[in-house]
Amino acid sequence: MNDAAAPSPARSSSTTRVLTALVALPLVVAATWAGGYVFAAFVVVVCVLAQAEFYALCRAAGTNPMTRLGLVAGGLLAARAIWPPAETLGIAVVVAALCTVPFRDERSHPVLDLAATAGGIVYPTLLLAMLLPLRLDAARAFDGDALARGGEGFWLTMAVMTLVFATDTVAYYTGRAFGKHPLAPKVSPKKTVEGSIGGALGAVAAAAAFKASGVLPSVPWGAMLLAALAAGIVSQLGDLAESRLKRAAGVKDSGHLLPGHGGFLDRFDAMLVAVPLAYVVFALWLGW
Repeated sequence: MNDAAAPSPARSSSTTRVLTALVALPLVVAATWAGGYVFAAFVVVVCVLAQAEFYALCRAAGTNPMTRLGLVAGGLLAARAIWPPAETLGIAVVVAALCTVPFRDERSHPVLDLAATAGGIVYPTLLLAMLLPLRLDAARAFDGDALARGGEGFWLTMAVMTLVFATDTVAYYTGRAFGKHPLAPKVSPKKTVEGSIGGALGAVAAAAAFKASGVLPSVPWGAMLLAALAAGIVSQLGDLAESRLKRAAGVKDSGHLLPGHGGFLDRFDAMLVAVPLAYVVFALWLGW
């Protein structure tokens, strides 16, 4: 075969990323629009898959988390916003995990293993699961029914997710065009201060676009812009935090379930810190 006719690895990777996005994006939008139990199932599945990838990073770094019990506890606690008994069951599973410590393999390190197990329940599961109360509380406040389809609950949830994607995209292109000062060279050498500032401004611009479109009449401009600025800043730190974890584990990607994007933890690393903070802004401002 002529070498000139063969697609370059970069072009092939870019095509794979686009194709994956074309399949995944409609699923995300459809689940978010449906809200209620459909969205809850979507969030729980994503949380558990991301948590499984986190546990894989922990094993690569030399610890031995209680994966099965941790995943069950994480899945239950992620669903607590829509099914309150799940919280009690999740706590019971956490207690069960603690009770297994005396019987674990002598080669294990119980302190590190227990910390890794608990860490997976909190990061990424409980943080990313804040997507669910965001969707439910917004629907309850704006649409009169926590399980309502569409409406402002849908648009606000989509807006928060879009803020994260806008931050990442604008930061990338701003950094390429104007980046001179490294942001965290030991973790991600290509990220720059200029790109970071551009990313935060990109989030604010995306929030302004949602407000100007008229789909969020019940959300004040101040709340929207403050949430955007907060999300635009911390989402980039969330991305760097996951990069640091991968470096410690000696891996490039957290998983391979999303071709061209890596794993679920790779794709949602920024969102799992941005969503809780955005939720706090809206909850305090709007009195949820």
